[in-house]
Amino acid sequence: MTADPTTAEAIQQQMRQVRAEMREDVQVMVENARDMSDWTWYVRTYPWVCVGAAAAVGFLVIPSRSPQMKPDTKDLLELAKREKIVVKVEDPKSAGPSLLGTLLRMAAGSLLQGGLAIVTQQIDQYLKRPGAPRAPSSNGNGQGAHHG
Repeated sequence: MTADPTTAEAIQQQMRQVRAEMREDVQVMVENARDMSDWTWYVRTYPWVCVGAAAAVGFLVIPSRSPQMKPDTKDLLELAKREKIVVKVEDPKSAGPSLLGTLLRMAAGSLLQGGLAIVTQQIDQYLKRPGAPRAPSSNGNGQGAHHG
């Protein structure tokens, strides 16, 4: 059984062509897979769909506000009695310092600083006068120097 050379060459040619087409197809598939895994491709290609999807995800992820109840005083008193809750009401005026008190404290602090500055200046001038008493100076051995 001998093979016909023309059909063998034709088959080999067809196989070469199929292999070449497969390489091209694989390259196209790789490029498509790369595009599909790149989120920026979707944003460039379908910008409004991506905006809508982001809005939908944000809506689902962010929790909705819990409904606010505004019970009346009667219901609150009933609940407090039933649950034996002790409520201590504090005067809101005594909760914190008032604006006037804060301003008075600031003014008192400024006056005290100004007064201390004046006293310090007066003491400095007194000590710089000729004949003012001086603090003893040290001569290195721990004893005061004697001037004579």
